[in-house]
Amino acid sequence: MSNQLPAQTAAQPDQPPLERKGLMPIALSLGLGALGGGICELLHVPLAWMLGPMVINIFASVRGWPVLIPYGTRIAVLCAVGVFLGGSFSPDMIERAADWALSLSLMFVFVPLITYISSLYFSRVAGFDWTTAVFSGAPGTLTAMVVVGGDAGADERLIALTQGLRVVFVVMLMPLLVSFVLSANMIEASVLPEGGPFTWRDGALLSAAALSGYAMARIFSLPSAAMTTAMLVAAALYLGGVVDYRPPDALLWVSLWILGSSIGSRFSTVTAATFFRVSKHAVVATGLIICLSALFALFAAWLTDTRYLTALISFTPGGVAEMCLIAIAFDIDPAFVAVHHLMRIAILVTAVPFAVRALFPKGKVHG
Repeated sequence: MSNQLPAQTAAQPDQPPLERKGLMPIALSLGLGALGGGICELLHVPLAWMLGPMVINIFASVRGWPVLIPYGTRIAVLCAVGVFLGGSFSPDMIERAADWALSLSLMFVFVPLITYISSLYFSRVAGFDWTTAVFSGAPGTLTAMVVVGGDAGADERLIALTQGLRVVFVVMLMPLLVSFVLSANMIEASVLPEGGPFTWRDGALLSAAALSGYAMARIFSLPSAAMTTAMLVAAALYLGGVVDYRPPDALLWVSLWILGSSIGSRFSTVTAATFFRVSKHAVVATGLIICLSALFALFAAWLTDTRYLTALISFTPGGVAEMCLIAIAFDIDPAFVAVHHLMRIAILVTAVPFAVRALFPKGKVHG
């Protein structure tokens, strides 16, 4: 039996959403996020200030509460995260970049394979039509998959929901897996190299780096462009010795809080029935993805003499910003992680238009 929903776009909800204008929905989302983060902090949950806000906002959104983190706010946070990550780059990383070529080359096998396996599951088990299954199974990026999938005739809402749930489950499971299964602990010291004192010049240059990310996000309409651009500009400033000041760790925890709330509140236009019907398949598909990621990470770690934990975080396809934040919270090389996730996104964004023409020619979109 097909699980395809009635024809309507991803922007259209299953039911009329509650009023979400003004500051009240934002305040509600962030307030709930603070509550969830505080509870998880008391329970010593890893990455409490991302997981807590995410879980409690998911609960609120599927219950129909008017929670909302505006797109522009998420972009601004991603720019700040990009600047933060840029501060983790050091000259020795450039020397080690050549060693990453082997593990990066694995992405050209990993991305098509994981897409094919996930697509088979969504098609044969979940009952999605083949077009929707392909774009639901591709390991990111949500925005691009929804847009290109919609043009190919796929169900945009199913793509948005499965892609969003993949990010949620990966971000939720990986910190727990790292802490409890692999026995790694979050670092207590500062997550960035020690920098110089704050100067208005350094502050202005880092702000310009963040603004460059915001501009690129508006041009390309991809949230990852904001973080990537800000990160590269900030990294160039640090590596060139132009700036020395590093942002405080408080910026990381605030970013976690807002990003967690943002991830959780994105399901506010989906009914509880649809959410739970699709989520059971998303859980299984995510489990397959994590298992395959673990195998490729094992091979990459052996091939490049990299820590297995570093390779695992680099190959498991969650959101780019979220996986980088997990990396720096557990003292994992953030540059290695960022470059590998950006390679994954680049392969998908570059290959998808060609794959669409090959798989779905002349409007033949159902398999």
